[in-house]
Amino acid sequence: MDDYFYQPLLLSVVAVALLQLLKLALRPATSPRPPPGPWELPVIGGMHHLVNVLPHRALRDLAAVHGPLMMLRLGQTPMVVVSSKETARAVLKTHDTNFATRPKLLAGEIVGYEWVDILFAPSGDYWRKLRQLCAAEILSSKRVLSFRHIREDEVMLCVEEIRAAGPSTPVNISVMFHSITNSIVSRAAFGKKRHNAAEFLAATKAVVGLASGFNVPDLFPAWTRVLAGLTGMTRSLRDIHRTVDTILQEIIDERRAAREAKVRSGVEGEDVDENLVDVLVGLQEKGGFGFTLTNSIIKAVILDMFAGGTGTSGSAMEWAMSELMRTPAVMKKLQGQIREAFHGKSQVTEADLQASNLQYLKLVIKEALRLHPPAPMLVPRESIEACEVAGYTVPAKARVVINAWAIGRDPKYWGKHADEFRPERFEDGAVDFTGGSYEFLPFGSGRRMCPGFNYGLASMELSLVGLLYHFDWSLPEGVKEVDMEEAPGLGVRRRSPLMLCATPFVAATA
Repeated sequence: MDDYFYQPLLLSVVAVALLQLLKLALRPATSPRPPPGPWELPVIGGMHHLVNVLPHRALRDLAAVHGPLMMLRLGQTPMVVVSSKETARAVLKTHDTNFATRPKLLAGEIVGYEWVDILFAPSGDYWRKLRQLCAAEILSSKRVLSFRHIREDEVMLCVEEIRAAGPSTPVNISVMFHSITNSIVSRAAFGKKRHNAAEFLAATKAVVGLASGFNVPDLFPAWTRVLAGLTGMTRSLRDIHRTVDTILQEIIDERRAAREAKVRSGVEGEDVDENLVDVLVGLQEKGGFGFTLTNSIIKAVILDMFAGGTGTSGSAMEWAMSELMRTPAVMKKLQGQIREAFHGKSQVTEADLQASNLQYLKLVIKEALRLHPPAPMLVPRESIEACEVAGYTVPAKARVVINAWAIGRDPKYWGKHADEFRPERFEDGAVDFTGGSYEFLPFGSGRRMCPGFNYGLASMELSLVGLLYHFDWSLPEGVKEVDMEEAPGLGVRRRSPLMLCATPFVAATA
């Protein structure tokens, strides 16, 4: 019985192996050679490799086995993971045009007004014109500078709140930083903090999670509608859309009425534009951009500003503060330079910052972004056509993910102490985050590079300076070290809030 069963089985295995070898031997030299990848299961492909893990870490470990250009199928979707400086350059520079579009995710259709925003609009003439418009009118250095009074106000409100808590009461720095960024973006976009701001921010946070591209319905394009209905994803996205759309329409109507009243009273030019909604409404009236700037596009652009400028900036700040608390020598050096530069001032303004040109502060921020990029795996791209990268063929319609977190910690580029917080590694100025250094990609590179990173950096610089100038910081009683555990999910949020005690160093303002 045993011979009757095992002998045919053995012969079958040998026959299949020989046929596979023959197939490989007869394969034309020009036939596609897909990137290597881990083992897969029927139907779900390699989805099991990303269950109950931190994806950026799990994909880094898989790349160590299968190489810096790796492919695994998630459901019906081939996903190519880029994990080296060299392969990142190939995707983001050499073949940037081919990888410059986005996958059409369900969240972008329902909440993003059918993919009309900057983030998820497919590449093409409309996207290029929209990006040019926003770069000139919304995301320019001049526009960022125009909101400096808002950043200064919010940082000082935070300083006074910390001062009021007293030196013995632990302060939730995580909440503080997220509150600062939320308030700054709210005031810059709408002109004021709104009564329904919490509802709007909750909706924005929810859509970010549903727009990751890793939700099951988005991984089975042929079954997206069915699966989204069964899992409740469609219902959730429509609820979010109703909330966001109602609030944004209310704001647009208010700002249009206020704008018209100003124009009637004789106010002209830039004095009419107090916030980003005002700017967009004015551009809508002006026209002449090669496309119609509809209310839906205005709403989608404002939603992008919130999605990209709140949670990510707050997270970057709390990680920077966490690293400073873990490295007292760096904290002492930075605090010393800040206090020497602004000695005697009751408040540090952005004008003060620009005049002082604190180089070490910039190094500290770079190092924090290297170790904790706001989006550890950059927003997914999609290949338009099949393309050869590093000797392998990336298929058309493949989802392409750059593991910026893994590249930023690779000892090949950063030395044997790659995981340590050492701002001095940036002293020579050879590496920067403006898109030309492919070992350092906190904001991406190429056509799809994050266009609004200057907003986040301005808030980060002033907030860190404000807190380090006004207070000496310590861990709460009984806490020996900073917990650096990351929260589950696609981001790199702290698992637990950063709680610190603040002893005033600069006297309260009169």
